[in-house]
Amino acid sequence: MHDLNDTYLVEKIKQGSEPAFREIYERYHLQMYYIAKKYVKDQSLAEDAVQDIFVKVWEKRDELDTSKSIRGYFFVMLKNHVLNMIRDRKKKILSGYELKEEHHPRENRTVDDVIYSEYLNQVKQGINELTDRKKEVFELKMNGHSNAEVAEMLQISIRTVKTHYYNSSKFVRAYLKIHANIMVILVTMSLSLLLL
Repeated sequence: MHDLNDTYLVEKIKQGSEPAFREIYERYHLQMYYIAKKYVKDQSLAEDAVQDIFVKVWEKRDELDTSKSIRGYFFVMLKNHVLNMIRDRKKKILSGYELKEEHHPRENRTVDDVIYSEYLNQVKQGINELTDRKKEVFELKMNGHSNAEVAEMLQISIRTVKTHYYNSSKFVRAYLKIHANIMVILVTMSLSLLLL
């Protein structure tokens, strides 16, 4: 299923396909988690936010619009959900900020901060492994540009944009599967040794 596009998977999800839903989850949950965590500053709240989004999507799968980007849909839902969480749990989040500052001054980053920073470095390294054109397409798409906008900016066909983006995404996911997991283990082990 890894080679299928989002529109096809959304169509299958609307029909109740759990494998298609799992594939969409695999494609987007990690990115959504890090975005949520950036704002709520709490691992469990970020995990809850992502899980809530996917539960809602599954429960309302028959309402999904295959003509619209599922990625955009996820991130709009996530933004609204996080804003609600911040409103509803403002006290808990604010106390999280205060505790973080009190116990870990800015010069002493937490394990999560180090892992997140290293993860972003791995993402950048993966992107840098791409050919120049694929890298341009990937970065423009990640910055929210549509296929048509990217095609116009780079003076290439929409089909070429889709092919480059699909191949780039596949490569970066595979790169992270290998390098990011090893990096997380090494960073965690190194920090654990430092704390002994």
